[in-house]
Amino acid sequence: MLIYNILLLIIILKVIYFLGTYKLYLNNGRNIIIALIPLYNIIILMKILKRPIWWSILCYIPIIYFFMYILLCLDIISCFVTRNKKNILILIITFGAYLIFLNLNKNIKFIKENSPELRSLIFSIILSLIIKLYIFQIFFIPSSSMEKSLLIGDFLFVSKFNYGIRIPITQLLIKFPYLRLPSFKKINHNDMIVFNFPNDFKSKSIDKKKYYIKRCIGLPGDNLIIKNGLLYINGLLKKEKTNSLLFKVQKKLKSFNIKMNEAEKINFLLKNKLISLKKEIIPNSLKETNIFPEDKLWNRDNYGPIYIPKKGDCLYLNKKNIFIYKDLITKYENNSLKLKKNVFIINNKKTFKYLVKKNYYFMLGDNRENSLDSRYWGFLPFDHIVGKPLLILFSINEFKIRWNRFFSLIK
Repeated sequence: MLIYNILLLIIILKVIYFLGTYKLYLNNGRNIIIALIPLYNIIILMKILKRPIWWSILCYIPIIYFFMYILLCLDIISCFVTRNKKNILILIITFGAYLIFLNLNKNIKFIKENSPELRSLIFSIILSLIIKLYIFQIFFIPSSSMEKSLLIGDFLFVSKFNYGIRIPITQLLIKFPYLRLPSFKKINHNDMIVFNFPNDFKSKSIDKKKYYIKRCIGLPGDNLIIKNGLLYINGLLKKEKTNSLLFKVQKKLKSFNIKMNEAEKINFLLKNKLISLKKEIIPNSLKETNIFPEDKLWNRDNYGPIYIPKKGDCLYLNKKNIFIYKDLITKYENNSLKLKKNVFIINNKKTFKYLVKKNYYFMLGDNRENSLDSRYWGFLPFDHIVGKPLLILFSINEFKIRWNRFFSLIK
């Protein structure tokens, strides 16, 4: 139904455009058929209005075309009447439909000397929107959840190219389907990512949800477990910044020359009472409130094992894992789910398995003791990902400037 509505809207806009501009083509010695040919009609219109040909491309970029429409309407009206406050007001109120009246009115003659000046204010807004929506965005760090790498008051330069530009879903009053351009970089373990918070269900549209930043520590298809504060991916201990205890161990062992793997080193230090877990690690026997999923006796330091689904996975459902994948099935992939007499019913069909449609990720904050991350709200769907932070533009601590953090790369 949504696709049909969009197609209907496009047809209506094409009809309005034709009825409002065909006289321009005729008065410039062009065939009326040209006004009906997509893209080519815009290129010819740019020539008539004495505007750069490359502006034609902007007329087909989501969201940007609404502002280009306003800009072109202001230009076109100058071809029919004097562009004064009265005519501009009527043009805005009718959302451009006033051009149809002018174009069909036989008493109004075509004015050849249209205004050549650039509508600088509107076009500057268009350029800033292109940059913000499709190229990069400035992101502010409001909390201490990434404290080991990012500080409160850091302003980040976030690239939207790395993982593929996500076409805006909410475009003024119109909601379009999710669409993403191809990426030139894959998401890797330990990548820092800016994303829309999946559990922000106040906003129905993905791109209107709150912005979060965390580190990706689990990729689609990974098995994850946290034991006594140590993170293991696919059975291997991960050396990354969210493993705060591991960093503490490595710092402690600088003066030791011991040939052991990381787990053996930690056991050695614990046994010889060189480090202590009592104040830092929550025992595995203690369930933490608000943990994901709700039926597991897990906490932030003893979590899992949990499997991170990837696109194409066939999940075999049972009572032990249904709370892990419930949100995935219902909220992120828009299916109905019921359990009746030990039988799962998805979209009114009895089943014991589910085919995953998206890739999912597991996110952690570098400051694990104070981070609202995947341990509390679950998996991150790929369509919620915004981009990759590349550098810290500048940093402010209350009223003090942190000069040493300016233009520093993010790792």
